Amino acid sequence: MFVNPAPTQAELTAFYQDPAYYKGGGLGYNDYFAQRESHETLADQRLKRIEKLLPAPGTVLDVGCAAGFFLAVAQKRGWTVAGVELSEDMAQYARDLTGQPIVPRVTELNVAPETFDAITFWEYIEHIPDPQDEVRRLTTLLKPGGVLALSTPNSSYWGAVYKPEIWREFKPPAHIGFFTAATLTRMLTACGLEVVALPRVFPLAPIHPYAARRLLDLLRRTLGNGAERRTPLWWVFSLAWRIVEKSTQMLYKWRWPDADIEVCIEAYARKPLA
Repeated sequence: MFVNPAPTQAELTAFYQDPAYYKGGGLGYNDYFAQRESHETLADQRLKRIEKLLPAPGTVLDVGCAAGFFLAVAQKRGWTVAGVELSEDMAQYARDLTGQPIVPRVTELNVAPETFDAITFWEYIEHIPDPQDEVRRLTTLLKPGGVLALSTPNSSYWGAVYKPEIWREFKPPAHIGFFTAATLTRMLTACGLEVVALPRVFPLAPIHPYAARRLLDLLRRTLGNGAERRTPLWWVFSLAWRIVEKSTQMLYKWRWPDADIEVCIEAYARKPLA
């Protein structure tokens, strides 16, 4: 499902060059940099999933890399990184953070085919007018056996279906393409990829997912780091959070068995060896 007519490339470029997009203006982020810890924690989780599908960290390209938080976390985990980012302000921040060149478009990457072990685009495909063409182009840059990983809002989420007027992800021109797990799988398969995992993000009702993420960031700073289990208190809280989340998920499935309660889709796909 796509917005029609789609914005022109010139309109999209002007939209994302506006610094207000990342600082609480219009249809963008409330404050991208204030959410840095949350972005880094999520990046670490996603990289662990990718690393389970590969022999070892290698080269990774992040398309729509914004300020480079994902790339910086990848570097710490032993990856060689490259990035694509249309916003010049964010691209410069990513260059300073990672020490690597960041280009504005995929077509400006000066690399040979089959260069990357992994290619990622987190919350990116909903922003572009022809995502299938972009995925096909990126697949040529992926090594055989390499992993392509992405995330996007779930347009079959019950809030999008039953309360579309308040669904925060429908916000053209920022978001112009919308996917379900089924349509995303079809697109990746059509591009010659094998989908190996489709985890979806469940928001802990009644807490809004973005509010829940901010709450977790606050608790991590107070109680310790969730990934490294630095304090016993954080471990106890983390266990309790998972129990409550699973219980709430089971309640939703029992009460509304046909409702799709995952707010976001992540996809991990592999390029065939031959």
